[in-house]
Amino acid sequence: MYEITRKISIDAGHRIADHTSECRNLHGHRYEIHATCQAADLQQAGSEKGMVIDFSVVKEELDRQIAQLCDHGLIVDVDDEMMTGMLGVASDEIKTVRERRVARAVANSAGFKVYLVPFPPTCEHLAKHWYELVSDALQTRTNGCVHAKKVRVYETPNNYADFPSAKLIAGD
Repeated sequence: MYEITRKISIDAGHRIADHTSECRNLHGHRYEIHATCQAADLQQAGSEKGMVIDFSVVKEELDRQIAQLCDHGLIVDVDDEMMTGMLGVASDEIKTVRERRVARAVANSAGFKVYLVPFPPTCEHLAKHWYELVSDALQTRTNGCVHAKKVRVYETPNNYADFPSAKLIAGD
């Protein structure tokens, strides 16, 4: 199995409403997102010959699925009524995200870039969410030849979450 990793960085704000420490306050991070992609074989022809996938293709999908929606924006839990109220997120947008359990960029009366998610925007949830978006996009784009093995999200230089996580080896 061959694998490559491409990373991007974004800046985004969030808060964890129910957290008991400083994370309950609105704050920002320089997220670093690493997408590790796998293929059983290298490309046999064309401009990607000898590659799992061109790094630029992975970057395009990371930009499309993550950066365009979240960079320099606020990632807000749909159930954080203080934030959705303060930002003036329309009730129909809130209802849509709650009912469909699908994140989306939403319009708001404050004019801020807001990405409304159906979960607390922890590093762990974001890793899973971004993994699902990137994985689906790469599978579609490569006709199933390349898949995302994992997405690693650094919330700070010292803290990160992986999805999916490595499986425990028996005896560990």
